Amino acid sequence: MLIGHTGTGKELIARAIHNFSVRVNEPFIAIDCGALPDTLLESELFGHKRGAYTGAGADRKGLFQEAHGGTLFLDEINNLHPDMQSKMLRVLQENEIRPIGGNVTIPIDVRIIAASSMPLKSLVETRQFREDLFFRLHVYPIHIPDLSERRDDIPLLARHFLEQFTHKQNKKASHFQEVIVEFMKRRNWKGNIRELENFIERMITVTPPNALTINADYFPMDLKRDFENFRQEVNAEKKSESIKKRLSKYEAEIIRDALIECGWNQSKAARKLQTSESNIRNKISQFNIRKE
Repeated sequence: MLIGHTGTGKELIARAIHNFSVRVNEPFIAIDCGALPDTLLESELFGHKRGAYTGAGADRKGLFQEAHGGTLFLDEINNLHPDMQSKMLRVLQENEIRPIGGNVTIPIDVRIIAASSMPLKSLVETRQFREDLFFRLHVYPIHIPDLSERRDDIPLLARHFLEQFTHKQNKKASHFQEVIVEFMKRRNWKGNIRELENFIERMITVTPPNALTINADYFPMDLKRDFENFRQEVNAEKKSESIKKRLSKYEAEIIRDALIECGWNQSKAARKLQTSESNIRNKISQFNIRKE
């Protein structure tokens, strides 16, 4: 049972569980339980026999059958209608399904990974979700943290999306301006990873093809105010620092940018900054500059 807000990556985690299991060579199938009306969802999950209802011109396997031997990921299971909850409970108890319009049950062997963006326990307390189904699903609960709970992961995720979208859009940008990384780490992403991904894609879309650095010039207009507020906060913090510390931070940022633009070639970076290679090496050690 995966419990986490929208955009936290529940389906990716479900896929990871499947990929690291003994079922890895069998199907992984995902369905959003809130995306279909109940009549269609029942047919989608359990299948139907020819003539079961108008438009059922042939037998059709349901996703439980398709996922036999593998994993079925039931996303947003909190959206199940009470009637579907009863049918789902029977499937999990008996390990068999009956297609709509059929008279014969079909045995199944499927690992169920369910996910909910709402706490199912609270839905049980308000009688919106069956308690017996809750206990069938809630065998091994995993809490998926919001992005605000894992801010140290934001630069890693940002780097991943940068590589993904620059490749897709045939752009050359290889890194973010340091202030943008700090903005991403401090901002509260209500849409979690999905919102962060969208933010990065939008910046890369307006970045010139030959630009190597994603900087504030390419910020989405609707986030400009957030960014300016962030900059004011940073400037206020800087004013309380000593001039030595502020100059050191600025110097480290200049050297890091030069190294990135020169492919981390220290000789080229030294020539670019009109200094000696030994000075660059000393500064790298002094400021603990590391290749990403």
